[in-house]
Amino acid sequence: MDEENVIKTPGGNKVWCKDGIIHYLISAPVDESEAVQLRDEGWKFVDAGEAHLVSIDIQQSTQFSSAARRIWVEFFKHPKIFRATIFGGNVFVRTLASFVIAASSRGNMKFFATEKEALKWLHVSVDQNIST
Repeated sequence: MDEENVIKTPGGNKVWCKDGIIHYLISAPVDESEAVQLRDEGWKFVDAGEAHLVSIDIQQSTQFSSAARRIWVEFFKHPKIFRATIFGGNVFVRTLASFVIAASSRGNMKFFATEKEALKWLHVSVDQNIST
């Protein structure tokens, strides 16, 4: 991660764009205001045409409020997000992530155990020029 290009939220989470992928590092609890900021920062990259893929690292995550989950669902429904992955996390956080994936009602999201698996799946989409 190139710290120069990283946006750190007031809550301590991070977002950056690299190689057409919006990367999130969720290491602090996400409430409604934190989720709004994370969503808006990601949408800036999407709307600018810098990225159409999303990778979310929840390995250090501990909590997502129900309002935050609703905002994440809204984020993933953006028509210019082609694919998204969520990886890592404990059983509780993975369960919350699975709710977000199911609620987004799109087949373009998957959960993975590791970052390596997640990025491999995203790169397949780039190689196949998947678009929606």
